[in-house]
Amino acid sequence: MLFPEQNIFARSISGPRQIALFVGLAIVFSGVGLLVPADGWVAYDWVNFFSRWVVPPFYPPWGPYLVAWLTWPGLVGLSLAAVSLAILKRAPHRLSAVGAFIALPVFWTIFLGQLEGLIVLGLLALPWLTPFALLKPQVSFFAFGARRSHLIAAVTTILVSMLIFGPWPLRMLAVESYFPEGRYPNNIGLGLWGAVVAVPLFWFSRGDMDMLMTAGCFMTPRLLPYSLLPMVPGVARLPPRAAMVAGLLSWLPLSANWLGPGGWWLGWIFVGFVWLNLAGERYPHLKTHSRLRYLFL
Repeated sequence: MLFPEQNIFARSISGPRQIALFVGLAIVFSGVGLLVPADGWVAYDWVNFFSRWVVPPFYPPWGPYLVAWLTWPGLVGLSLAAVSLAILKRAPHRLSAVGAFIALPVFWTIFLGQLEGLIVLGLLALPWLTPFALLKPQVSFFAFGARRSHLIAAVTTILVSMLIFGPWPLRMLAVESYFPEGRYPNNIGLGLWGAVVAVPLFWFSRGDMDMLMTAGCFMTPRLLPYSLLPMVPGVARLPPRAAMVAGLLSWLPLSANWLGPGGWWLGWIFVGFVWLNLAGERYPHLKTHSRLRYLFL
């Protein structure tokens, strides 16, 4: 009941072909990193933190060891290759893939030089790359609930790491205490208050990592717009029109430039839209229900 088999992929690609495709995409996208240098305006977080082994204390403690060997082109190449492969495996239509590719978290992650693309890489190869998938677990952690073996891998990794590094999850939960200015205005995380919404959604999301991550967004303690990248490949599973609308809705948080800090909270429209439409694909009768059909595209 808790781990039903759910196929989230539109096409089956053999392991060797996935590896070959990933390597080819990584080489191509690494060229983008060479053409667009990390100068501090582009890749601010990479230049000022990760490239210097300066990883904030609320990250999992193995983070510096996974990213220190990377270069800027390597980060761009691996991140975009992982996102591309995750989208291509899910997309039933080319426009569905485009809808996911144009989502704001894709562009924002690369622009900042953040690590969410490496998290997507980890999710592609669970449970073997669990440490990558947990580099920033506020969204990706919920993906492990899709399969029993993945959940065991996550719990084992966390317990072993606590024996080595101490109770680091407590530092992650106290993330806001590390910023002198307090809570960031673009942090739309609801924390445990969001469990009122998330827990019922988890039941209907069982066995589906994309739905579980989208539902988990509602109760994660810290959620910035680019942190949504792990759930973005799920957009590619939607029909073309719904995927394109979702991709456009993901840009709503930028309205904060005109509306003020409240504009960041419009990001919940994107999250809610994606979960509802994934649910519509999984439970087709919802689309035909007279009182619910207007919620879906």
